[in-house]
Amino acid sequence: MSSHPLRQAARFLLGVPTDGIPQALGRMLALAQATPLCFVAVTGPDAGEAMSVLWRRGYDRVEAARRATCRAADEQSDVLLIVGCPTAADARAAAASTMAMLRPGGAMVIDAGAVLDQAARRALCEELRALGLEVEAQAHLSAELLATRPFSKRAAA
Repeated sequence: MSSHPLRQAARFLLGVPTDGIPQALGRMLALAQATPLCFVAVTGPDAGEAMSVLWRRGYDRVEAARRATCRAADEQSDVLLIVGCPTAADARAAAASTMAMLRPGGAMVIDAGAVLDQAARRALCEELRALGLEVEAQAHLSAELLATRPFSKRAAA
């Protein structure tokens, strides 16, 4: 899937990575501190390609995440990757529909490379916080956004 040349130029000038899904996945995995022992859920338009790359890298515990509807799937994933969403609204919708799959303390990483507007990235971070996720103050400055699901206060008591 090729981007329009002007979009590619804008991404280059803004410093947004343009090197494809394997490199983006590498950065996302590093940000989440994921290892091949982690349970990884993947969602978004590029989920199929991302899952294939993960399997080739030795990640055997990978599953597609469309929507968290099964109680058995709740809080089972160590890492949730959202890849290929063209807009912040798409990324937020994917996060909202799958975040129940993420275990407390788990990491959600969103490939926000296609979202060129810093204000939209900032708004996405705020929306993730509104969903109950923890997001670093400067997360919007990166092409990959890290959010973590906090441990419940009941479990800590």
